[in-house]
Amino acid sequence: MGQRAPKAMNRSGGIARAALITAAVAVACVLLAPGCGGRKAVRPEASPAALPAGPAVAVAPMENRSNDLSASDIIRDAFVAGVGFRGYAVVPVEGSDARLREALGISYGGQLPATTPEEVCRALGVEGVFYGEVQEFSKTTTGIYNSVAVAAAFRFYGKDGALLWQGNDRQVRHDVPRGGQNLGAEIVVHALGNLLLNPMTPYGKRVGENVARKLPAGPLYNVVD
Repeated sequence: MGQRAPKAMNRSGGIARAALITAAVAVACVLLAPGCGGRKAVRPEASPAALPAGPAVAVAPMENRSNDLSASDIIRDAFVAGVGFRGYAVVPVEGSDARLREALGISYGGQLPATTPEEVCRALGVEGVFYGEVQEFSKTTTGIYNSVAVAAAFRFYGKDGALLWQGNDRQVRHDVPRGGQNLGAEIVVHALGNLLLNPMTPYGKRVGENVARKLPAGPLYNVVD
């Protein structure tokens, strides 16, 4: 009897140590690798973006008064995204552009004066339409003097042709070497930067976003009121 007690105690101690190690491993698994345990940690899935409420609106192709063919797409895409953030149900431009070509033969903004906002809204089945114009999209690079200028304006028409809102924005940047001992290196850096990179896109996006921010928030009926 006296000799069996130590064995029992050793056996109990071993079981306790094993249980302690098992618990420690389980805790480590939970903290470091949630998928290691019997129950996986469930991460909440991102909920899909809710479509803005209210009547549908469209953004027609922009009239491009610049020499850069990409200007209208850059500014328009940023404006469309901004209008959506302001709470408007914007028809995807791919669909509205295709419908305008099929129904009215319009493929670019310069053709819109041949029709009316009422006809455009009716063809697209929307309650309102945005017309846009690229007013300026230019870059000057001389090495000594570099500048960027981007400007655009948008107008919002109801399906009855009434002008409900208009807004515009202009972004300008001038880079002039500061001079001094590093003048030559500074000129080279500015020239290479303007040749290798296209600094126009960020300014075009900013113009589109800024104009959209000026639009009153909410669905179309709030604007009409």
